[in-house]
Amino acid sequence: MKIDQESHENLQSVNQSRWNEAELLRDSRILEHTHSFIVEYNFKTKQCYIDPAQRRHVYGDWQNEKNNYDRNYKRVVLKDDIAPLQAFFDFSDLKAGDSRSIDARFYVKAHAYEWYRVSLVCYADANGEKERVLITFTNAEQELETVQKLKFLLAKDPLTHMPNLDSFVQMTEKMLQSHPEQSYAFIRMDIDKFRIINQMYGTKEGDNILRYIGVKIQEWAGPILETSTYCRISSDMFCVCMPAEADSIQEIIDFIQTSLHAYPIKFDMIMSFGVYITCEEDRDAQTSVSTLMDRAASAQRTVKNSYMNHIAYYDSVIRKKEIAEQIIISEMKKALETNQFQVYLQPKCEMDTGKIIGSEALVRWIHPSQGIISPGEFIPVFEKNGFISELDYFVLRTTCQMIRRWLDEGKKVYPISVNVSRTDLYNPNLLEQIKECVAEFEVPHELIAFELTESAFVSDNMQLYNLAKLLQENHFNVMMDDFGSGYSSLNSLREIPVDVLKIDLKFLPPSSDDRRGNVILHSVVEMANRLGLEVIVEGVETIEQAEFLLSIGCRNAQGFYFYRPMPVSEYERCLEEEPKEISVRRQEEQSK
Repeated sequence: MKIDQESHENLQSVNQSRWNEAELLRDSRILEHTHSFIVEYNFKTKQCYIDPAQRRHVYGDWQNEKNNYDRNYKRVVLKDDIAPLQAFFDFSDLKAGDSRSIDARFYVKAHAYEWYRVSLVCYADANGEKERVLITFTNAEQELETVQKLKFLLAKDPLTHMPNLDSFVQMTEKMLQSHPEQSYAFIRMDIDKFRIINQMYGTKEGDNILRYIGVKIQEWAGPILETSTYCRISSDMFCVCMPAEADSIQEIIDFIQTSLHAYPIKFDMIMSFGVYITCEEDRDAQTSVSTLMDRAASAQRTVKNSYMNHIAYYDSVIRKKEIAEQIIISEMKKALETNQFQVYLQPKCEMDTGKIIGSEALVRWIHPSQGIISPGEFIPVFEKNGFISELDYFVLRTTCQMIRRWLDEGKKVYPISVNVSRTDLYNPNLLEQIKECVAEFEVPHELIAFELTESAFVSDNMQLYNLAKLLQENHFNVMMDDFGSGYSSLNSLREIPVDVLKIDLKFLPPSSDDRRGNVILHSVVEMANRLGLEVIVEGVETIEQAEFLLSIGCRNAQGFYFYRPMPVSEYERCLEEEPKEISVRRQEEQSK
């Protein structure tokens, strides 16, 4: 279809007009969220666009009254600002690309005015000639108020109106620098079991409690405001920095705890406090406020949820522990890469015959200079920083390699169990990683079992249920480890699908003097047998314990009395030895 030149130019004009309207509409909608409105004047068409938002900002309706300029000036602009504005809006000398601004007072309603910042930009057409001018009117007073609100929000905690963490760090750094000779106490505090309060009374009441604590902290610190700082860190965590005077430290702790007891709620709210006192070394090293807060937090963790003690001071013991943990963290990756971690096996056996029926894969750190590092030193650290997941996979892979080697050598292979840490539960690819590893070495699934601790069953019920169910569906045995250590043992046993129950004698020790404890242990074993669960008792250390367990129907055990954790080569030798029956062991005990 052919379009003549005039029609083409008209179409271009319409399209350009629509484009300008769309652009203005976009600018107008953006400005709706500010305290501004826009006006555009086109020099070629002599048309003036006035943002409808103008009516919400300043007096009058400019769109309907725009032809009566002089009268409008008098109605909407303060008298002293009329002349400067008229000069500002004189476009006779305006060139494309020019921009300028002016401050003037506009009436927002009769007899009430506010300052506005008026800015304009002159735009060019395709030939570089001035085409239109875009004018922005911004309420400077409301904009300033918004800026002040933003500054408040950036510096304050919105719930308690206390300084937030960033503001606290900045203020505290200035205070420490201003008083270099002064020792300061960092007190970190939070409410024990605050999550339960939110569950019982709702988050609204929980927020009220946090506001209440914030008021009490500010109430106490008010008289010494120039020499103290405070903040809400997050959730129910607060921090105070104040001159390190023992009486004052105890005073604020007692004041806050007493105030919390007085809060009208039927819940015994207890706060735990960690205190760190700065020293000359901190001043010389210019230790950061964040590090000083971390030390207070380290102290607090030692008394968290303790019923006997709620206050802890950071001391040399905690410091040594932190340094030891940091050394472990700094060396862990290299240790894994250089094969410093080794898999040990602790056999499981039939107590009456002494025959090995399987084993548990355990990890040991053989350090080149320190020797064997106890798992009790590095496992808790790895559980905190997440490295335990890499270590668990290393143990699984090494175990699969061992089983493959034994199968290739034609040896008799007994099942090996590996531990799944709580961190692993949140790995969405865990099952696939297990299956891929087992498939890579073509290990029959019945030769690998997975131990899940009962404490994890209590804390992460749903994740554990899903994992245990999927493992069973893929023909892996699932063991509940440390049964008896949790608060919901029977409930966990009812809900979580497991094949084997591992009862730890640390929690249910048999004793000739403890008739009730023996009855409970007997009942647990009987219950497991009736449920069709295999029972393995771990922690067996004496022949008396072994004989009692046999008398109540428990056949299998794992413990130092029979076998300690050992290197793989030693485990292989044990498999070749003749098993020792319990009667033989009794005779040997008597002969001693």
